[in-house]
Amino acid sequence: MRPCVPSACSSTLSSAASWRAPLAEAFLRPDDHRFAGKAIGTRGLVMLPLSLVVPLIHAGRRRGGYPLWTDNLYLSIFVLDLLGNHFDLYDRYRYFDAIPHAHGTGAATVVLAELLDLPPLSALGLAQLAHIGLEAQEYYSDVWFGLHNVRGTWDTVNDLLAGAIGSAAYAAALGRGRASSR
Repeated sequence: MRPCVPSACSSTLSSAASWRAPLAEAFLRPDDHRFAGKAIGTRGLVMLPLSLVVPLIHAGRRRGGYPLWTDNLYLSIFVLDLLGNHFDLYDRYRYFDAIPHAHGTGAATVVLAELLDLPPLSALGLAQLAHIGLEAQEYYSDVWFGLHNVRGTWDTVNDLLAGAIGSAAYAAALGRGRASSR
């Protein structure tokens, strides 16, 4: 269980439930057109331990109160991805995936900056490296395992551009927020 103050736990718990319910649906209905060929169940096996990154890093550092907003921002990456599949947004709207790639990479930028005490520009660089790794994983899982997550070169290029724009926007907002709080 995530360590947090009782009044704030409902926010984290509702965030966790909002991505675990669609994940369970993907496990129960792997042949549903919204999930077929995307290995969402397998991705879920990766998402579950990754969802513990913020609590584990916080427990290891033991300074200050629990970073609830950072944890919720981090979990929102999974929520947006899974709800996009649940509501069939990836298949119905050709460029929908620009939204989760922009938000996911932008959110990762802020989370990395906050958890690792990094300047926004350094966190932006780390988030971009992670995003490039994600895009490579998507491409090679399609090639090696016959999945269909990537629609073509244009899709990968647009995902990387959306991620770069998201990271830059979130890093700028974080930089302004940090400057105004000094």
